[in-house]
Amino acid sequence: MDTKTAFAAVGHCAVWSDLDTSDVERNAFFEELNARHPYNTLEEAEWAALVDQLWDRHRKDGREALLAEATTALSPGQQLTAFAVACKIVASDGEVNHDEVNFLIRLAEINGLNILESRTILSVMQILCQDALA
Repeated sequence: MDTKTAFAAVGHCAVWSDLDTSDVERNAFFEELNARHPYNTLEEAEWAALVDQLWDRHRKDGREALLAEATTALSPGQQLTAFAVACKIVASDGEVNHDEVNFLIRLAEINGLNILESRTILSVMQILCQDALA
């Protein structure tokens, strides 16, 4: 798996980490990737191909296998950034439920991330995604 696909795979799995997937989370996935190279240069057909590839792998092999392969394709710095993006995606709808927390814990374990650092990242993303003026 190349790094472009691997990084996107982590975000894709974050969107589908629970059964309550929202448009907000799907939009956050695209916004987070589109703000980064190489995704910000993709044409619509390339986006569609990438998303189709992720869905096919997710259905065929399951989320755990997809994440394991993605992790091995990313450097430690990319893993940490992908984790932060996953935290932001799951927090984007204003709440992080039990399934999403379990997903993030597992993602941190797969990546070998420090649990305290991981919790701090999630806390910051929850603060960032709060609708503080509502």
